[in-house]
Amino acid sequence: MTLVDNSTAKRLGILCFYDKNGRAAKFLDGFLEDLMRNLTDLVVIVNGKIDDDARKMFGKYTDTIMVRENKGLDVAAYKQALLTIGWEKLETYDEVLCLNDTIMGPVYPFKEMFETMSRKDVDFWGITAYAGETVNDEKIPTHLQAYWHAYRRSLVSSQAFHEYWENMPLWKDYAEVTRKHEMTFTKHFAQLGFKWASYIDWRKYKGYSSYPLLYMPMQMLRDDRCPVFKRRSFFVDYSAYFDQTAGQPALDLYDFLRNETDYDVDLIWDAILPNYNIDDIRKALHLDYVLPTATRNPRTGADVRSAFIYHIYFLDLLGDTCRYISALPEETDLYITTTEDKIDAIRDYMISHGVNHPVAFIPVVNRGRDVSALLVAACNVVLSGKYDVIGFAHDKKSSQNQENGHHGTESQGFAYKLMENTLASRDYVENILTLFSNEPRLGQVAPPPPFHALYFAHTLPHDWGANFEITKELLEDRFDIHVPLSPGKPSASAIGSCYWFRVEALKPLFEYGWKYEDFLPEGEMGDDGTVSHAIERANGYICQSQGYYPAWVMSDRYARIEVDSLVYSSAMLMGASARVHEGESLQSNMYGLYKATNPMRVVPAAMRRVHKGLKFVTSKTVKRMPEPVQNVTYRVAWLPVNAVRSAKNAVLDVVRAARKHISSL
Repeated sequence: MTLVDNSTAKRLGILCFYDKNGRAAKFLDGFLEDLMRNLTDLVVIVNGKIDDDARKMFGKYTDTIMVRENKGLDVAAYKQALLTIGWEKLETYDEVLCLNDTIMGPVYPFKEMFETMSRKDVDFWGITAYAGETVNDEKIPTHLQAYWHAYRRSLVSSQAFHEYWENMPLWKDYAEVTRKHEMTFTKHFAQLGFKWASYIDWRKYKGYSSYPLLYMPMQMLRDDRCPVFKRRSFFVDYSAYFDQTAGQPALDLYDFLRNETDYDVDLIWDAILPNYNIDDIRKALHLDYVLPTATRNPRTGADVRSAFIYHIYFLDLLGDTCRYISALPEETDLYITTTEDKIDAIRDYMISHGVNHPVAFIPVVNRGRDVSALLVAACNVVLSGKYDVIGFAHDKKSSQNQENGHHGTESQGFAYKLMENTLASRDYVENILTLFSNEPRLGQVAPPPPFHALYFAHTLPHDWGANFEITKELLEDRFDIHVPLSPGKPSASAIGSCYWFRVEALKPLFEYGWKYEDFLPEGEMGDDGTVSHAIERANGYICQSQGYYPAWVMSDRYARIEVDSLVYSSAMLMGASARVHEGESLQSNMYGLYKATNPMRVVPAAMRRVHKGLKFVTSKTVKRMPEPVQNVTYRVAWLPVNAVRSAKNAVLDVVRAARKHISSL
């Protein structure tokens, strides 16, 4: 029998820790505090860096912290720890645990799980198991997921276990580790006669998902008291969710943790904001708010001190401008930035049209448009310390679009989307302020980017245009902000520069010390690629760097328009690709479209066929020649191939250089 007396069990935990900056997320302290109630000893093995705060925190639970080069992922770290400790020492423990920090918790005390598993007659166990399935012709066996393996003395003392770890090669990447260790470990030792089990019964979920910890985490916590959840749930590429679910797993998990358990969800934000792309986080957690325009949501947090800064340039739009200003609550201070020659006209119009909200005018220099009006002229308002949350908007025409042959209603539609989702009504504005009050990690809300008419090509699939490199330079070189950016993922920022923000979230932007001279003069502002466009795309990342998240916000009325526009867009795209549909999901259909429209996909297949034919020919001819003759033959045969490759690389270098030059213009 391989049962364990939980009250007297001697256990060793080997925790693999990795963070690219060496920072330990705050959840690890509580995680280890609870875990150590069930362990005798702990070893922390660090892949890469560890900072002083992390070392101090780990030092509360162990004197053994091993730091190694970040090679071979967690399995190489376990191997080093096991072999360093030695089999003789390891065999004195009833159980040896190998676990990593990709899981968070505990939501329920680990003691519950250890007590349950101690009564199971097994040689090794884990928390969850992946149910076997076949994916893309690859057969994946049922296996314990490797973020948590518990090995009993019966297994640890076996020669087979020793040889497994001693002979393990240094694998290079996640895919290799997964295929050659995680997927095969359980089957390998089961075939040798060792027994295993998972704390959560994988059979229960097999009919739904092979990987319920990712696709059904809320149900596992709610129904089976699973003590942990994956950190990855909150930043996984959305294609994984959308291909197997309605997109709800992370949001369901987050809401369950916040509303139905004692787990501090602020620990989730602390764990994910520093290291993961904000667009992945936004999609996984659906950081999109739809707020009512004719009723007020309950406010559970403290009231927020608020102001609104409105930049006015077009006097012929004052009718719409004043209508939106009227949505401001009485307690929200109003500032209007404009050139000095327009102040009297704006004031007179407001008075004559019954807009009696007290206003402070701030004169501006007409250089840098709305961006400099906010960052230069109104900077002191933002940094005054008087406000917690500030809104900003500007009137908008985008007349250059008409000059390029587009209809005025296209750019008017963009302005409509911005304002209807920034100042839709007084109740709506109150609900935005309530949102900041109720969500302490919220840093900014902005309307979603436009994708109608001409804007489709500029915002989908992402909104960078020619602005990625200049935004990256702004963040990293000027602000010393280093968060994950990707040119292939949207910026999750305030496209159109109408938004509400928490002052603390955007402080670095305002503390930089902008001057009018930092912006191009009127008449020289292009459609893209300027510092103004970089600032427009940077603010979401600045929020992230300060420990806050940016989100999208819509009025309930505008959300009706958005839903139909999105469904229409998807239907049009799918209708246009009807002849190359593959499978049933969006991803499989888009893959079929990609193959059909990308001629370069044909080249590798043709090359593989040619290569296969050449291999057959050489096996019958060249391979039968003496080795010196073979070498000369191969060199001569590869001369034209290498020449073509060199020419191709030279052309590609020219194309890349040209693209880079064009982007910099």
